[in-house]
Amino acid sequence: MSFRQMLPFFLLNIVVSAVVVLSILFWWDNRGNSGEIAAEATAPALPEGVLPTHNIAAPPSGTVPAEPAASGSEPVTHVVQAGETLNMISQQYDVSLDDIMAANNMTDPNFIAVGQSLVIPVGGLPEPTVAPTETAVANPSPIPTEPAAAGGGVIAVTGVIDPGVLETEAVQLVNSGTQAQSISGWKVRDEDSNVYTFGDVSIFGDGAGVMLHTRAGDDTFSDLHWGLGEPAWRSGEQLTLFDASEQVVATFTVP
Repeated sequence: MSFRQMLPFFLLNIVVSAVVVLSILFWWDNRGNSGEIAAEATAPALPEGVLPTHNIAAPPSGTVPAEPAASGSEPVTHVVQAGETLNMISQQYDVSLDDIMAANNMTDPNFIAVGQSLVIPVGGLPEPTVAPTETAVANPSPIPTEPAAAGGGVIAVTGVIDPGVLETEAVQLVNSGTQAQSISGWKVRDEDSNVYTFGDVSIFGDGAGVMLHTRAGDDTFSDLHWGLGEPAWRSGEQLTLFDASEQVVATFTVP
């Protein structure tokens, strides 16, 4: 077969090869676009004006957002022991006298009783604090005293604590007047003629008082000590309180 006879076959082969190559290229190009079109078709439609956002990985399962730690401290309860004063308790817990008095609805810092439970607001009172009342709180400062009124005055014996128990036995005196009362030279006497004489002592008014402990100890403005080596009081015994002129101020029968 001559070259002239074979030429049409070469041309036909070239055309077929070109068509095949073009078809393959067209198919390959449309294959990438179809993936993008499918992805767009599966994506949810967004409202007009809303921009698409990137996916953010969720936190690991079991992770809990941190919460701010609670501030302040819980109040504690303190049981008053023999010989303690409110000032000593205030220093022990590093809490101000005013906060302790406010937490316990107290009006006078000089009168607490052995065995009394006090709420100690460690860390301070919560805010806002209650506005102060118009009634002024008596401060432990020099106050003019007033003489005892006729017929017994304003000082009263309100109790004998733990009679017969030397370590905790005590006589409780309370001033029900409105001003401080000096009891210098006053005496407490039992039926066995045991006598305790008060020194330079004044009791603030409005329910303030002092405790006279039978045992020995260090005196404070609210706790005095007789210094006896055995109990002074027994049930049914009568206690008598005399003023400096030996006049009977009050009597009390030990329960």
